[in-house]
Formats: sequence, C-alpha cells, structure tokens
Amino acid sequence: MSRAEAFDVIVIGAGMAGGAISHTLARAGARVVCLEQGPPVRPVDHPTFGDDWEFSMRRDWAFTPNLRNMPYDFPVSTNGTFVPYLYNAVGGSTNHYSGFWHRLKPVDFRKGTEHGLEGTIDWPISYEDLSPFYDRNDADVGISGVPGDPAYPPRPGAPRMPFVQHGEYHNLLAGALESLDLHWWPADNAILTEDRGDRLACNSCGQCNVGCPRGSLGTATQAYLKPAIAHGLDLRALARVTEITTDASGAVTGVDYQDLRDGTGHRLTAPLVVVACNGIGTPRLLQLSTSAQHPQGLGNDRDQVGRHFMTHGYRLADMWFDQPTGHWKGPFGAGPYCQEWYDTDVSRGVVNGITITFGGAWGPAFSSLGATTGRRPAQWGPAHHSDFEDRFDRHVFCAIQADDLPVATNRVTLDHDALDSSGLPSAKVHYDLHPNTRGLLEFGSDRLEEIGRAAGALSIDFQPMDDSFSQPGWHLMGTARMSNSPDDGVTDKWNRVWDTPGLVVCDGSSMVTGGAGNPTSTIGALALRCADHLVASMGGRVEAVESRSG
Repeated sequence: MSRAEAFDVIVIGAGMAGGAISHTLARAGARVVCLEQGPPVRPVDHPTFGDDWEFSMRRDWAFTPNLRNMPYDFPVSTNGTFVPYLYNAVGGSTNHYSGFWHRLKPVDFRKGTEHGLEGTIDWPISYEDLSPFYDRNDADVGISGVPGDPAYPPRPGAPRMPFVQHGEYHNLLAGALESLDLHWWPADNAILTEDRGDRLACNSCGQCNVGCPRGSLGTATQAYLKPAIAHGLDLRALARVTEITTDASGAVTGVDYQDLRDGTGHRLTAPLVVVACNGIGTPRLLQLSTSAQHPQGLGNDRDQVGRHFMTHGYRLADMWFDQPTGHWKGPFGAGPYCQEWYDTDVSRGVVNGITITFGGAWGPAFSSLGATTGRRPAQWGPAHHSDFEDRFDRHVFCAIQADDLPVATNRVTLDHDALDSSGLPSAKVHYDLHPNTRGLLEFGSDRLEEIGRAAGALSIDFQPMDDSFSQPGWHLMGTARMSNSPDDGVTDKWNRVWDTPGLVVCDGSSMVTGGAGNPTSTIGALALRCADHLVASMGGRVEAVESRSG
C-alpha cells in the first residue's frame, strides 16, 4: 500500500450528491478528493455515436450492473424479480437518466404524522428548509420547463429555460387530460434549451437515457464535477474504496482504496469522509467497514443500515394509436405528467399517491421488439416491414409511479457468495412489493385506461402484475435515512452518522420518503444543504454528533 495522502475531506462517489458536495467544498477552498469506482465518460463514449446504440442498452450501457458485468461494477442479487438500476462511472447514474426533474412536496416531509405506516417517519427537515437548495440546484444544473404549476409552492428563485421540443403525443395526451378535467403540467427537465458555456442546447435527438454527448443533459459531470475540478478538486476514477477506516475511539480517519487500473492499494486520511454511493452502494460500503468499535459496520450499532429500502413502485405501459405520435421527437421526458392523485385519499383504500407520466420512446429496434412491455413485437420475415410501420411513430410510453413505503424488511445486506472484481462481498437486496404500493399501481392502471380512451388510443399494453412482474429499480432510496433519533435512522438532519464521528452520508439513501416523482432533484438539494453545513464546520474536526446541538 502506498504512503497515506492527507486531505480535508474525502468524498466517495461521483454522482449527483458526490458532485454537488465536492464542488461546494472545493469552491470554498477545502482540499477535497473524490473517489469513483467507475471510469470517466467522454462525449465520444456515448452510444449515440454508433448505429447500434439501442443494442448497447442491453450490454455495456445497460441500466443494471447484472447485465453490464464490467470490472468496476458489483453484482446485485435479489430475492425475486426486482431489477436494480445503477451506473458506476464519473457522473454516476445521471449518465443514464432521462432528466425528469421533480421536487418533493411539503406533504412528503410529514408522512409519519399523516399515516406512519410500515415504519414511515417524518423527515427531520421540512420542504421550507430544503427549498432554497432546490432553487440553487436548479440554477446549477439548468432546468427547462413551464413555471407556475399550482400543485407546488411558488418557486421565484428557480427560473426556467423554455420547454423542450416534443412530439405530437404531448398535445394528444394533454388534450385528453383536459377533457377529463385532470390536473396536468409539462414536465420539468434537467435539459438545456439554451447554450450555456460549453454546454449546447438540446438538439432533440431524444436518446437521453444513453447519455448526452452535447452536454445538454444536466449530469453531475456537467453541473458540478467539471467546475469542481477547475476549483482544485482531485477526482480519481476507477478508484474503488474497500474500507472506511476508523481509530480506537471509532471516529473516521480516512479510506483505503484500490486502483482498478493496476490493482494497487492506497490509503487516504481526512477528518471528514462523505459517502455518496447511492441507496445500494452506500449501505454496502458501510457494512463492509467493520472494526472492534463497529462490528456490524459504520452507522449500524442499532441495525439501521440497509433497512427501509424504497424504490418507486412502477408499472409501465405502451399506449398505441392509429396516427403519428412523434414519440421519437425531443427528449424522452418531454411529455405531460398528471399528479391529480398525488395526495393520500383513504377512500381509495391505500395511503400515499401516484404520478402518471407520458414520454417519448427510443428508436426502431425498440419499436420492433414490442416497445416497453415487449407485448407487441413485430414479426420477423416478410411481414416485418408492415408490422414495423404499424408500430413506429404510433406509440406513447406511459408510467405509473407510486410512492413506496419504507418497510424495514426491505433491505440491503452483504452477499458473501457473490464477489466483485476486488474480492469484496457484493450487495443483496431483499425487496417485496408492499400491498399498498401494489394497490396504488392498480388504481393508477384504471386511471390510465380512462386517459387512454379519452385520447383515442387503440389499446394499452400493461406490464402484467402477476408473479412475473418485474419491478424496475430506477430509484434507490432510504437505506441510511435521516432521522431525529438514532433509533429511527442512520444520520441526523445534517447527514452526520449518529455513531461514527467524522462520517457523513448524503445521497438517495438519505431520503426518508420518496414521494411519487423522480428523486435526483431532491438528492442534489440535500447534497448542497449538507455541503454548506460542512463548509461552516470546516474550522475544525467535526465532533461526534451526540455532543452537538441543533
């Protein structure tokens, strides 16, 4: 192992949270190193430069590491049909996201008081606490959309660029929602529609989920890591942290990591370590970092690490029309969304709510293979071209997104039977779809049928809700949640780990509830709030949280 290097702060993970924290600290003058086990991603690395870009989504650009199987990935085993989606690279999963840009609503921070079902607690902070950081994150990332959605509090500090270009399906579905007197709004997107520095405005190529070589998509790299490097951030890719180290008192001292390029080991020291490795990677690393003072891993003296795993309940569907939909025009997330049923209504027999989202689709291979559900593939052979003409440009992607519950038995643990390329135990996810989440998806399916009829759809193909139902794990949340008490979570309201002085956790694992919208906006806002607090505390070592007030 090489001689130890000293820093003020070590950040583990170069996704949205790690990028925002690294940028804030580096700009404040701290000596910061950010370690990322995945590789850097250059514009020319994006599959959109090749003709086979759709097939790359089943190989090295697949959403799940279990298909990619790259040396810098780690396998994730599950107990059923749940499919974990995460991406290991500089920029994290923002390399792969659509750019849908939802905030939580004030009610989402008070779900413990509202119903308290299955271990649901209130956040230790409020929407009002996070609002200025939402605004700042919007400004840093660059958001396009239509201001004024009455379903959210006013956002005077969050200006928008003009709405992204969209296909005919947007107006088709918006008209259907209007005819049913349902609340809808054009979706905010983390996509530039105006040039900003070396980032170009969106050219509407539509393939955001395989990355954006123009810099239009608001990835962690574009928004935070590139400017952080200009402020002195030491960013190290292909650097897999194998352990967070502690001293005899149990306080953090630094990390050990392996350079995946040559296999060499390195030690870094710092009084502050920030873990931002997503809702699966973070609890895995905390549980890998054992010592005499932390025999169950860091932050885990009350068996909280890895528990309360949430991923938005999703049911996907394909809506088919006998007219052009323009599903290939504009970004994937350019459609309207409906939050008419976002809030709890106990008359439905369930708590929490849903968002119904409409979006574009991918290219010709996607259409030929039966679109999202795969239930209407084109025939091969002489009939292929006529089948293809009936499918391409006749489709709308639909998603019912349900607010999940933080069930304690839905959790991430170590899998000693599956190792990564460094020989470390991988992650095991136990996830059972809660009856409340299933009920929300079934309720949303009925509503989507009504919307489809109003839009004049020929048919709607749904994912089956039987034993084969594959729950896509796009959003990984809750496994090191914030709390007012160490009995209820892993960190306090400033993301400081209750039982490990000097250790901070901030990413999707910090989220107490998930709402019914994509979480990246909230993750970035939490990271900026956490980073500002770290900057304020940089006068000296962060002491044990038990001894601090506020």
